[in-house]
Amino acid sequence: MLDFAPSHEHRRTAWSRYWKQDVLHSLPGSFQGNYAGEIGRFWQRQLVSLDASHRVLDIATGNGAIPQLVCHACANDMPRVDAIDLAEVMPDWVGSQPAQCRAALHFHAGVSAEALPFADASFDFATSQYGIEYCDAARAISEIVRVLKPEGRVALLLHHRGSRLAEVAREELRLTDWLLRDQGFLDQLVAIVPWVAQAASAEGRERLRADAAANRARDDFNHAMQALASEAAASPFPDLLEEARAFSAQALGALRSAPPADVLSHCRAHREALCDARLRYAELCERALDEDMMDAFAGRLATHGLVDIVHAPISHENGLLMGWTLTARAASASAA
Repeated sequence: MLDFAPSHEHRRTAWSRYWKQDVLHSLPGSFQGNYAGEIGRFWQRQLVSLDASHRVLDIATGNGAIPQLVCHACANDMPRVDAIDLAEVMPDWVGSQPAQCRAALHFHAGVSAEALPFADASFDFATSQYGIEYCDAARAISEIVRVLKPEGRVALLLHHRGSRLAEVAREELRLTDWLLRDQGFLDQLVAIVPWVAQAASAEGRERLRADAAANRARDDFNHAMQALASEAAASPFPDLLEEARAFSAQALGALRSAPPADVLSHCRAHREALCDARLRYAELCERALDEDMMDAFAGRLATHGLVDIVHAPISHENGLLMGWTLTARAASASAA
């Protein structure tokens, strides 16, 4: 469970900052470009029947991984796509698409799945990829069912608690807490910056020789570097620590030409980015579904009138578990 309670605005701000980095989706370390392999094939099967007569809703779209797949799959017969996200999103890739795709794409920032700004029975197809599980399930499902046309389809990809993605997130959450702890690596980096700046001149280095505080800061930073190396060697997924090591070298090296205040500002920005990442890791760990939770989620869909509900684990080509897929459809008008 989350050991903090991020506010609505905190979550929105953190995710908005993330999407402004121009990543296509939230798992760039696991998937290069857009999703491919088994996940890509799952979506191709869902998208193949779409044409310009259809309207698609993509929930928690981020930078629009699913809308981009729709553009590629349906470029010559493009459905209208309404893509919503709580964060501020407007993907850069849209500008490079053919005119018919650009005209069909409509991104709605600052919109939650629990309060969709669309009329009843508006959509033929609702999608979400690693997003719907972050919402309030009861309210979001009720809204999806409300805006679906009779016999409208649903296709979802959700986080699996036993997946490699969740495994990595749990370890990166631990490593983020290690980096952010009081008197931890980032604090020791900030503490050494003024002393390294002073050492840029011969006079400064001479003054530092007998400065007990400078020597203590140097020893503390060296110990922190050794501890980071030990943690990285012991971690199955040490990328965050390697990034922190590279950042520290870059920051201290910048002191040869940049004032300490600028370097300290970069250190604060790095800490802020880690805090944002911690929120994402913690939410993934909390919201990923085990088998019982997935059964309950599917049962909630059935309670709201969806039928033909099928869910199953999905794995990468290398056999690593990557999530759950779920498909369903709304009942026909006569059945309703």
